[in-house]
Amino acid sequence: MSELPVRTALASRPLASRPLGASGGLLPAFERLRADAFPWLLESSLAEGRLGRFSFGGAEPYLVMRAHGTRCQIECRRAVHPGLEPGRREIDADPFELLRMLLPPAPEFPGAVSLPFAAGAVGYLGYELAERIEPLELSARDELGLPDLVLLFVDRLLAYDHASGALQAIGLGFARDESSARERAQAAADELARRVDRPVFMTAREVRPPRRESVVAPSPASFDESAYAKAVDTVVQEIEAGNVYQACLSHRMERRFGGEPWDLYRQLRRTNPAPFACFFELPELSIAGCSPERFLKLSPDGCVESRPIKGTRPREREAELDSQRRRELERSEKDRAENLMIVDLVRNDLGRVCEIGSVHVDDLFSIEAYASVFQMVSTVRGRLRRDCDAVDLVRASFPPGSMTGAPKIAAMRLLDRLEPVRRGVYSGAIGYFDVRGGMDLSVVIRTVLLRNGRAWVHTGGGIVADSVPIDEWRETQDKARPLLAALSDD
Repeated sequence: MSELPVRTALASRPLASRPLGASGGLLPAFERLRADAFPWLLESSLAEGRLGRFSFGGAEPYLVMRAHGTRCQIECRRAVHPGLEPGRREIDADPFELLRMLLPPAPEFPGAVSLPFAAGAVGYLGYELAERIEPLELSARDELGLPDLVLLFVDRLLAYDHASGALQAIGLGFARDESSARERAQAAADELARRVDRPVFMTAREVRPPRRESVVAPSPASFDESAYAKAVDTVVQEIEAGNVYQACLSHRMERRFGGEPWDLYRQLRRTNPAPFACFFELPELSIAGCSPERFLKLSPDGCVESRPIKGTRPREREAELDSQRRRELERSEKDRAENLMIVDLVRNDLGRVCEIGSVHVDDLFSIEAYASVFQMVSTVRGRLRRDCDAVDLVRASFPPGSMTGAPKIAAMRLLDRLEPVRRGVYSGAIGYFDVRGGMDLSVVIRTVLLRNGRAWVHTGGGIVADSVPIDEWRETQDKARPLLAALSDD
């Protein structure tokens, strides 16, 4: 295997932008890129408030990074970076350190590109990456064989501002002299704009499907209602014994799916809009998600935010019953206790890398309404230490505490004993790492994984001392219902 690459110093790394017509927003422009390799979309399909201002999309990354444990693969697809030669190579490395090395240094740009994401890496971090951070050996069945991590390194992307209605093509230039770098940045933005402006000769169903790997044989659900109830009882016993305070017990459902992943995503964004929707078509699988939960946001100035969700009630069609459900969640001592435990865990995680005294709870037990459920959400903020970066912040906090329980390591070991299949993408993180130091990652929930005519949906909930097994099972069904309904429409 190759050695860890060394970051190449570049004389100049400007950003450039080109305004585009925004008729219909980002999606019509993105659809013109779907025939290209590795199309991806991070969309605020619920464009309300401060969580849903920007959406991003693109294709044709210049580099793709994958990781299976410490076995990492780098696939350089385009010769745009002077320090990276086209081709594939394997490296035995810590994937987080490799990510740090592959992210280009912060760009110098002539004008203000006032977007939180303009270039960098986009993709997913799978749950089992926790083994690279914590003293864990996770042993659940790995039936899908997915990488622990897939990141697409992009030097051009589409950015849509829901507030102003502005759509832009953004390009990042790499060169050892300023003039060449500026020319390359503008050329990258212009080339993307031309691709978006080209006529569409294919409908969504006629787009070339992504390359798929080996066929996955059908397998039963990881838990039925009875097995889930027994697992809940085991968690409660562990809580009573003082070994854990809470554990997020999950299970996986599998369905046949003969449709088009893009059609499924568009159905989800219509019926269950969310501030952290996503769509990826990778050789390994397609991902269609509508997550409401922010895992971590880091601004270039060092401001950190996490918004853990704990506490769920289903929505009702009748207004009075709907209001009753909201009040039930608002007043639930169980859900408040569950939420508070995870807030304390998040505060502890952020405290590892944030300035002393900066970590605080900005909002506690807020109730947010989504199409199918009410959620109890809290907001924790802090300021990152100057000697830390986005990778350090992820290391300190991953995987999301709302998907593990508390204490985190003890809960993860317990869950590994109880859950028969590997979580993979589910309960990890999806989002971007910006070259200017920022980052925004969502928690992978309310997400469908698709491959070879099969669809997988994971769902779960936090188990505490007074959990009732049938109630916990019903909560997992409430969370999965919009995804299963979209699949049944195929």
